Amino acid sequence: MILNFAKNWLQDPTRITNQIARYLESSDEFNSNIVSLEKDELFFSEGDLNDAVYILVEGTVELSKSSPNGRTIKIDWLRPGSLVGLFSFITGESVLATAKTASPCKAIKLSETEFVKIQKSKSEVAHLAQQLIIGNLIDRYHHIVSVHVELESINETLEKERNHLREALKQLEDTQHRLISQEKMATLGQLVAGIAHEINNPAAAMLRSTDNLMDYLPRIIQKADPNKEHYYEEFFLIGLRRKVRDSDKQRQKLREWEEAYPDLPRSLLRKITSMSDEALDFVKKQLGPKPDMARREQLENGVLFYECGYFLRNLQSSTKRIGEIVSSLKSYSRQDKGKYENSDLRDGLNDTLLLLSNRLKKVDVILNFSDIPGVDVISGEINQVWTNMIINACDAMEDRGELVISCDCDDRYVWVSIRDSGPGIKPAIMSEIFKPNFTTKQKNTSFGLGLGLAISQQIIQKHGGQIKVRNAEEGGTEFTVYLPL
Repeated sequence: MILNFAKNWLQDPTRITNQIARYLESSDEFNSNIVSLEKDELFFSEGDLNDAVYILVEGTVELSKSSPNGRTIKIDWLRPGSLVGLFSFITGESVLATAKTASPCKAIKLSETEFVKIQKSKSEVAHLAQQLIIGNLIDRYHHIVSVHVELESINETLEKERNHLREALKQLEDTQHRLISQEKMATLGQLVAGIAHEINNPAAAMLRSTDNLMDYLPRIIQKADPNKEHYYEEFFLIGLRRKVRDSDKQRQKLREWEEAYPDLPRSLLRKITSMSDEALDFVKKQLGPKPDMARREQLENGVLFYECGYFLRNLQSSTKRIGEIVSSLKSYSRQDKGKYENSDLRDGLNDTLLLLSNRLKKVDVILNFSDIPGVDVISGEINQVWTNMIINACDAMEDRGELVISCDCDDRYVWVSIRDSGPGIKPAIMSEIFKPNFTTKQKNTSFGLGLGLAISQQIIQKHGGQIKVRNAEEGGTEFTVYLPL
């Protein structure tokens, strides 16, 4: 029977409503319940208590609700055959929505007593009223389902639009960053070109002077003391060829020479034991087992020539580095590509250590250099990577500790490892350290712009390699650079 009621109401709700209206109009008991309303008249407002239900016979009713920000939202329109205020009437709760006529309307107003009386009557109107109630409930359910489906469709569309907006915003931000970077690079390029031009001339003059000195000094020494069998000249050449000795090996050599020559000053022995093993053999041969005063004085003079060679070598390396930097600056300002050369990475590491020797005075430098093949690199750029990493290691250790530099190769890569004995990097920020403008340096200890590692990574990636970082088991941080063969 309920299904029949529903089918009848869905097929023609107006017919059922008109039948109820005609019955009530012909009844002396209910004829006063027929009401007429003009357009924009209220049945009730949101929040009111409702003591009657309306059966809409003619016209259209608009349902609206107020949003939290005070806007009026239209939520539904009721047609003839609809029950206006049914839920609030049955539940006794306040009205959920404002009901206002959207056109002139005719409706049947029923109080609770009258509504129950019609329901309990045995006449045909009771069956019509039941059809009306069931049909309204079905209609409301259909409306709720359709609203949910529509909302889901709207949410899906909104989500797509949000994703499009996010992507558009990201593209806009990227474009903005590129435009800012291009503007900065254009300005920086002009500044760099000017600076490079100003530095280039004095740097070139220094380099020519250094090369001439390295050529002239051995001949001057030889002519000044022709009877010493090139003794001082050899010390000078040893200084020119000097490389940084492993700290542990130097301490071991120092102990051996202190035992062998207890009468020689420790400061003199420290300078001697910084030489290579080949040079030490030459010194020992010239010095003999028990050097007299003349030989000691001769050795001290020889060490002075050794230091002259060493300082001149530093001057030459520094001047070359300035020249490489100037060349890089010029290339950068013109956006040209650098020149790749087959280089031994160990030479660049040694040069970098020599240039940074002032920072390494209280640092134990341990070198584990295996035989490695040359790789095609832009030497100035790769040396800048070593400089950044060693300076970072010194900053992390506050210029005291142990610096271990190792190199080796496999069938694909030559790799260089630089490990310090500092406090390490917190795992939470490990993935951030290669980002531009990110720095772990504290303002009260050292200054950093957060560009060194970002630039180093760009240089290594440009060479087809990669940088890996980890907190070493021995303590501290280890950076490993891989460059392809």
